[in-house]
Amino acid sequence: MINILKTFIELIENLVFNINRIFIGGFILLFVISSYFLNLDLLLYLVTLVLIFIEFKISKILNSINLLIFSLLYLFLFFLYLYLDLFIIFASIIFLSCLLLSFFLSYTKYIFTILIILFTLFFFHLLNFNRDLFYLIIFISFFNDTAAYLSGKLLKGPLIFPSISPKKTWSGTSISFFLSFYILIYLDYSYILSFVLSLSLFFGDLYFSYFKRKLYLKDFSSLLSSHGGIMDRLDSMFLITFIYTLYQFNL
Repeated sequence: MINILKTFIELIENLVFNINRIFIGGFILLFVISSYFLNLDLLLYLVTLVLIFIEFKISKILNSINLLIFSLLYLFLFFLYLYLDLFIIFASIIFLSCLLLSFFLSYTKYIFTILIILFTLFFFHLLNFNRDLFYLIIFISFFNDTAAYLSGKLLKGPLIFPSISPKKTWSGTSISFFLSFYILIYLDYSYILSFVLSLSLFFGDLYFSYFKRKLYLKDFSSLLSSHGGIMDRLDSMFLITFIYTLYQFNL
């Protein structure tokens, strides 16, 4: 009788969690869709940027002084982006260097912060370059995360990297990868580029999970309730944004 009661309570808790997750996810999706049709791209970008900096403070990745320093750094880099023609090339080199260094150096949180700042600048660059590309990244990432979550919940199975990402299954990852891959093929991307972009969705997510484990964080914050923090929703956009930034030079 006690076991039946426990099972019933767990079912109720899961139902509430999933309803909350669906509600929050639906609100985010509605906000993104509205920003596309109402041409509120800059508002979407600024809201995301502000939430990222708030989250760095909440999760104690940065204290108030460091947050101020990195905010000024962002403004400085943004100024360079506006007035330096080769900024994106230089920023890409720094991005790759920091990405590699983050696996070997102790001061990971500072390197990670620089990576996030560069990521937001790449994101803004793509918005300026091609707003449809900007929204494609958002939607393909949102779709990939949702497909991985639902198929993983339904099929379960063995985990890929349990020490880094304790909920990421082979089934969910494989299905989301192939669905994203075929969507990109349908949009007339080459097989090689579609493969690389689909793979980057997974590795971006994995890299953020790796960083959280190094700082003993479960989620970056509770800003989005059952979805975790804002950066928990941006993880799969992290590498695909960088790849698209490089790719746009050949478009």
